Amino acid sequence: MTTIQVPDPIAFACHARFVPASDREAFARRLREATCANLVTLETCHRVEAYGMGLDGEVAASLTAALPAGGQILLGEHAIVHVIDVAVGTDSVVVGEDQILHQMRAALDAARAAGPVDAALERLLAHALRAGRSARSWRQGPRRSLADLALESIERAAGPLAGRDLLVVGAGQMGRLTARAAIAAGASVSVANRTASGAAALAGSVGGRVVPFDPGDDVAHFAGIVVALSGPWIVTESTADVLSGGTSVVVDLSMPAAVPAWLGERLGPRLVVADALARAGDRLASATDPRLGTLIERTAAEFGEWQRGRDGRAAAAVLVARADRESEIELAALWRALPDLDPDARRAIEGMTRHLARRLLRQPLERLGRDGDGRESRAVRDLFAL
Repeated sequence: MTTIQVPDPIAFACHARFVPASDREAFARRLREATCANLVTLETCHRVEAYGMGLDGEVAASLTAALPAGGQILLGEHAIVHVIDVAVGTDSVVVGEDQILHQMRAALDAARAAGPVDAALERLLAHALRAGRSARSWRQGPRRSLADLALESIERAAGPLAGRDLLVVGAGQMGRLTARAAIAAGASVSVANRTASGAAALAGSVGGRVVPFDPGDDVAHFAGIVVALSGPWIVTESTADVLSGGTSVVVDLSMPAAVPAWLGERLGPRLVVADALARAGDRLASATDPRLGTLIERTAAEFGEWQRGRDGRAAAAVLVARADRESEIELAALWRALPDLDPDARRAIEGMTRHLARRLLRQPLERLGRDGDGRESRAVRDLFAL
């Protein structure tokens, strides 16, 4: 049975603007189960995506069937542009944010560790990451992240943070970004974390204080709470009572959500989840910078040129291998017919054979080297039945 391949770049994309968190998480679980080569998966607070090259047709069909409503499948040029767009940051909730570059590199490293990755897929991501670095080198002003959007949503509901208390629950990357952004806004920061050492390290780095993971009555003192955890925020009923009876605005940046559903219901509109931030979005001036669109187009064209050249190089390698194999067969037959041939004569014949083969192949190889649209490689493969 012949295995059907999906030769073009393919991208499966689920973004929080169009796909709710529960559906994204279900698709993420399906991707984790899809142990197959040539697939790079990317999971962030707001997106679950997979990029493939030469995917097995059954795998592609299975992922297509699992894609939730609102998800996208992009093929060929559209997939190439999308991957570059993601790296450049114009598709992010916070335009041009830095975290996506780290996340894309980590996704590629994870795919390499799991098995072979198609060379073209590696090259596409390399082009995309390079474009992302170039875009960020043009940036002026302070760097923004999802943490800034979280603090802005608190300020819209509770007023300026300067001189007020803010609680950061979680000491990971997003927790660190939030704590630093809050200090820059003039807030006093407290940190809660599952491990006391993590909370102490972050609090010490920003001049804040440590509170228990379940803050108890202390939770009433905070104008805002930003939760950034990789698991649930477990609090007692008494803490929940104080929180739900107070005025604190809670922003949950975790994916999946860390604030329990029952507590979220009690908080009502004072709870802001990551998907709400995604739908509101962030449109900085850099989003309309014409250089970014030009950068994406140029990077896509460069990758397309490399990909077309790769087809020509592959056809050339196959052609040379075929010539070498045929030469070896003919020479082996000659040596059997002339077993007593002088060794010097044998070497001379072998050298002449290699020289003649390369001379005959010179023009086809040169044409393959200039093959810009794939027609030469297709003609050579058809002519020599490669």
